[in-house]
Amino acid sequence: MSEDLWSEQDEAGWRSEIESLFGRTLQEALQQYDDPLAVGDRLGDLLKALEKDAAKLVVPRAVRKWASVKNRSEWEKVLQDETMLSDLRAIGTSIANTMRPLAGNTFASWVSEVLNASFRHYELPMSCVTRGKIKKDLSRRLVIESEEQQISLKPDIDMVIVHVTGGRQRVPLAIVSAKTTLAERVMQTINWKRYVTQLPEDVRNIKLYLVTAWEIFPEGDVNRERVQELDGVYVCNTDFQQYGNIKPFSSLLEDLKLLLPPEATSSS
Repeated sequence: MSEDLWSEQDEAGWRSEIESLFGRTLQEALQQYDDPLAVGDRLGDLLKALEKDAAKLVVPRAVRKWASVKNRSEWEKVLQDETMLSDLRAIGTSIANTMRPLAGNTFASWVSEVLNASFRHYELPMSCVTRGKIKKDLSRRLVIESEEQQISLKPDIDMVIVHVTGGRQRVPLAIVSAKTTLAERVMQTINWKRYVTQLPEDVRNIKLYLVTAWEIFPEGDVNRERVQELDGVYVCNTDFQQYGNIKPFSSLLEDLKLLLPPEATSSS
């Protein structure tokens, strides 16, 4: 960030403006309707209607906060042009919407490649599966039955770890959910784990592991305790704090080996 372009005073002024915009909009709506609950029914609509006005404050802040000093004059021209400002907002939204899934999909693919490379390196009879019949069948089986309905609380099955026997039969051992951050529906994964005893017996003992790219799990982080319900959490960065079942990614292989029958690892 360039301090020459954006100061603490600028940030305070911007925050005051944006809070004023939101506050004013809500108060105007409350005055429009006799019943506050009628406003509650429309909060989503109010936010959507505010999008353009909010962007007029958010986009210039982003430019002035992050653009380099040498490009300042060119960016100022863009900010003065309503059409360019609108384009910039659309471009920024597109970039953000593309980068999030791109990072997530790439991370899951990398985890799978590293695991399979590790299985080959250590001559372990395991494979990491990301598509195909085994994954589809397992996904179909991981549905909790109740008297009233079928409850699907299953986690994101990014990959399945299977035991490959001599006859090329592949037996599912574990599910691995890969997430760059735990903002990505981690509670769905945890909730499913809570109900696992209600699954059919042949899939009840399948382990559920979480691999994350960027989480560091500092002391006091709510997710630090939440994820203790999972069978294992493995982190792919060097800044995280090891705690309970939160371990470095390199520990995953040893935990997976424990799922194999003893004779399968005797020669590895």
